[in-house]
This record gives sequence, C-alpha cells and structure tokens, in this order.
Amino acid sequence: MTMFVWRILCAASILVCIISLILIWALRLLKNRYYHDYTQDELLKQVKTANSKNSIYFTSGETKNFIKKYVICKTLYDKYLVCNYTKNFQDISYFVVQYSALKRVIGVINVTHRDTGDSSKVIALKRRCAFVNVVIGTADGLTINSNVIRPLPMAKVRLHAVLKSLLLFTFLFAVRHIAVELYDIINVNIYHAQVTYAKLFFDSLLYNYVVIAGSFALALISYLITVLCFRRRNAKIRNGGALEYEFV
Repeated sequence: MTMFVWRILCAASILVCIISLILIWALRLLKNRYYHDYTQDELLKQVKTANSKNSIYFTSGETKNFIKKYVICKTLYDKYLVCNYTKNFQDISYFVVQYSALKRVIGVINVTHRDTGDSSKVIALKRRCAFVNVVIGTADGLTINSNVIRPLPMAKVRLHAVLKSLLLFTFLFAVRHIAVELYDIINVNIYHAQVTYAKLFFDSLLYNYVVIAGSFALALISYLITVLCFRRRNAKIRNGGALEYEFV
C-alpha cells in the first residue's frame, strides 16, 4: 500500500480511538445500579476525640431488629464504620450502601461476619462517603433482603471489553505509524539522512505487519482478560479488620 493509504488508515485509527474513549467514558457500562434509595437514620450523638470525629446513628426498618446502631468514624486519614448488633449472631450478612453528600450512591459493601459478638469489625468506607444505610441481608440462615444490588449483564461487560480492545488496537496502530513518520522527519531534518525509512518499513512483512499482528493479539488478550477475569463491581467482601470501637 502507498504512504497515502497508510496515512488515511492512521487518521481513521485516531478517530476510532477517540470515539471508543468517549463511548467508554459516556456509557459507563460497568456502572452499577442500586435498588436502595437513601433513608435518613436518626443521629444519636456525635463524639469528638483527639484523633477522630464519631457520629452514632440508630438503624431503621427491619435492620434495627439485627443491628441497633452504627458509628461512622472519621479520622485525618481514613473513614470507617462499626455496627452494634442486637445479639451474638452465628452468621450475618448485610449491605453497607455508601452515599455522597448529595445522597448519591458511590458504592456498596457486602459484609459477612460469623460469631459476631456485640459489634462488627472495622469496615473501611470511601473518603467521599458522607452517609450510609445498613440493609440487612441474612441472619442465622434467615434471608431478609437479597435485591439491594443489581447484577451487571454480561452483554454490557462484553461490550465494554470490545470498546476497550478497540481503543487499545487503534491506539497502538496510530502510535506505530506516527513513530515511524517522526523517525523519518528527525533523520531528514536533523541528521540530513538521504534515505527515508517509512516506505521501507510499511512495505516490510517482517516489521510492519508483525507489529500490527502483535497489536491485534494484545487487543484480543485484553478482551479475554476483561471478560474472563471480570469480577462484578456490585460489592466488596469485607471480613477483616480489628475491633476498635466500643458502644456505650
């Protein structure tokens, strides 16, 4: 193919790359949807210490039968939650829905604890989290809520993977072309070379087409990794942490 055709293909690749990037950002295919709207819990009291500011809330709805109150602890470096159970549970799971200051969902944590004692372990929150709702899931084999999180359809995951792979391939295709052209410009204008290498490179089966095939292989690997290794961003399992708050 002529240099003109390669330049047209490079321009088309840049255009497709930009469109793919815009679509990935605009569609937000992996953005989760949540069923639970914000419910304002009753603030019991606020306690300030030397290292933190603690806000204690009563729970509401059916959650109060299992978790009577919770505390949001804010320190200089982090923010975390501790729940106070109504009794010692052998097994309990619940959803911690995190909201921004504007009451918009910014994340959901699926917490599972066993042999609980009176209080949960520390549950790390996002720094942007201003409010939470604790929604009970199961307790000692009894299912209360199971639909707080809306699972992401695999069709959306695959479409996201296709767009991401297309973005990667077109980006590498355009970078390869621009790098070769820049190399020629530098050689001619700075080092006064008499031979241009761009045409030789683009006609070379060993270099040009192998690089294109390698870019395609990377894009394919990216697609497979996204689809096969994707873990739904609906909830993060938090079972660790140390008990650092005592309810009084």
